[in-house]
Amino acid sequence: MADLVRFGIIGCGEIGQSLGGTDTYSGIGAFHARYIAETDGAELVAVADIKERNARALSEQYGLRRYYTDYHDLLARPDVDVVNICTPSGTHGEIAVAAARAGKHVIVEKPMEVTLEKADAIIAECARAGVKLQVVMPHRFGKGMRKARAALESGELGKVILGNAVCRRYRTQEYYTDSSWRGTWAFDGGGALMNQGIHIIDSFLYLVGDASSVYGRMETLGHAGIEVEDTAVAVVKLRSGALGMIEGTTCAYPDFGDRIEIHAEKGTMVLEGLPPRLVVWEPMDWTKRLDLSQFEEDQREYYGHKYIIEDMVGAIVDDRQPQVHGQEGRRALELICAIYDSARKGREVDVRG
Repeated sequence: MADLVRFGIIGCGEIGQSLGGTDTYSGIGAFHARYIAETDGAELVAVADIKERNARALSEQYGLRRYYTDYHDLLARPDVDVVNICTPSGTHGEIAVAAARAGKHVIVEKPMEVTLEKADAIIAECARAGVKLQVVMPHRFGKGMRKARAALESGELGKVILGNAVCRRYRTQEYYTDSSWRGTWAFDGGGALMNQGIHIIDSFLYLVGDASSVYGRMETLGHAGIEVEDTAVAVVKLRSGALGMIEGTTCAYPDFGDRIEIHAEKGTMVLEGLPPRLVVWEPMDWTKRLDLSQFEEDQREYYGHKYIIEDMVGAIVDDRQPQVHGQEGRRALELICAIYDSARKGREVDVRG
């Protein structure tokens, strides 16, 4: 392997696009590029996008000699070790399979695909090719999230009784109507849960464990002309026996971010914000109280993606699995698909596991 792990980005974003409200956004591929450039041992060497102007803009920003409008040309380059897939969700599978067959390690944006069958095809192909697969779930790397996970694993707060995961986001009507793929089942895979809520749902499962069953409801209440839900709720039974609630919306003006509340036998913890910070730590044993200022997170936009890049570099150098490998990245997708299935059937459904 070369001294540097060399990255290629497929999906450069749309110049001037917006997430809604007054914020500006150039696409998630731009943030991958930024944090590749900031990561020791990583180098961005190629980008591709079906829209030439977007590929050209990102390549010029990082001084690249070439850009591509056909991602197969990027995959043919021998100097690309890792491919970052930042395209619409429903295209991830095709590109990831092609990347694996070309011998490239894969970082795929959330959700890894829009169906479990397509996600499983990615996992299987990467395994066959002997390449590493990392799903972008950056909340897991936060300091507060790691403390919460360690406390629950060690039994410091006892067993979990109730857990709630809330994603109260805001997206304008234009967020959907100005896009050719957002708000569609084929390419977005869902709405408030699949696109926005998947991060906090993944964090929820990371902390409290997998669900055994779920009863969900979903509606489109605040946006016109979209196929998917903009508001959803679900009652979850965890395999541990604990109960939980999941809530997701893109109708919560002006945007209230994410929140996880966990009530356990020996205390309560709350993580809140983007990225989630540990904001409440209330153990019954007061000798175990904490100074929460030590869990402050870097507030730069999408900074958690730097952890993803660093982890992939480490996985390649040390020849280990990335921390959010394919099976881990699949967990939130499985639960969201079960919520959708329950909502369509109007009854509780099992989560297969």
